Amino acid sequence: MKKRDFLKLVFNTASLFFFSALPSFSSSHKKKNKVKKKSNKRGKKKREYFINNIYPNLKIESPLHQKIEGFVQPNTISLEIYKMAGIMPGPPISEDTKIQKKRGMLNTGLKAKFYDNKKLVVCDDCWAINYSHKREGRPAYHKGRDLPMKFDEPVLAMANGTVVGLFENLMSRKGVEVVLRHTPLQSGTKYYVYTQYTHFNKWPLDVKIGQKIKVGEVLGPNGNSGKKGKRVRRPALHFAAFYSKSPNWSFFKGGFLVKDGYWMDPISFYRNEEPFDNKSVKKLKSKERNPSIGYKTKSGNILPEGTKKVWPFAYNGT
Repeated sequence: MKKRDFLKLVFNTASLFFFSALPSFSSSHKKKNKVKKKSNKRGKKKREYFINNIYPNLKIESPLHQKIEGFVQPNTISLEIYKMAGIMPGPPISEDTKIQKKRGMLNTGLKAKFYDNKKLVVCDDCWAINYSHKREGRPAYHKGRDLPMKFDEPVLAMANGTVVGLFENLMSRKGVEVVLRHTPLQSGTKYYVYTQYTHFNKWPLDVKIGQKIKVGEVLGPNGNSGKKGKRVRRPALHFAAFYSKSPNWSFFKGGFLVKDGYWMDPISFYRNEEPFDNKSVKKLKSKERNPSIGYKTKSGNILPEGTKKVWPFAYNGT
């Protein structure tokens, strides 16, 4: 066989193999799209059913919650807040992330800096980063800061407050969750601020709905609860904050709802003066942006003396 004929045969064989393989790739892609469209269709129906049939009559019958200042029924909180919190039934959609951005889901560039230049654990997955790659390509933002820390390390309350949310979250990535409510006097702002802590390694926790909590008090052991699918999460605390001028709040299943609420970069919680909205915080000069954050030591001291807010893990140095 001549060299030219041999090369022609190789080329034709390779081409035949390549083009015969294309339909299988195309078929696989079409199958994935079909499954995704089917999931989106089911999700849309779930959402519509919730809006039209469940939400109008949604009520929480809980004497413990009803005794706490500011509690209102969840059907008195606007649907925009459900979308902001990411707890609408069905998969998330782009409308949700647009509302989240409108209500403060913006990267501020704030970094944790600690009193006396001490070194404490800071986030590996940080505030308001794009999380679509972790949500099967669906639109999503990371709604807090993740602090990687060993199992069973005590998680501390960031300020004086009241326990208003306790969720086991068996079907959620959040896992075991606590929400504290801080009045304007406790938060040092003119707002009602709520701090959220998730992924605890224990259920039930040793705190109760309505319990008064002091700054630096232990809420529970750190962990990685909230695993979903086959992926095993590292032990880490996810903590977040949201605020409102309104004293009213509620909840629905594993989601907390703040009337007319906005997302707050958790680092902003440690600031002592306006602004607190993330759009304005982002524009601050570098000197004004990063507050000195107080902390609790392993021996139980809170530094600096008299501070009303601490980091959610204790300082382990000397």
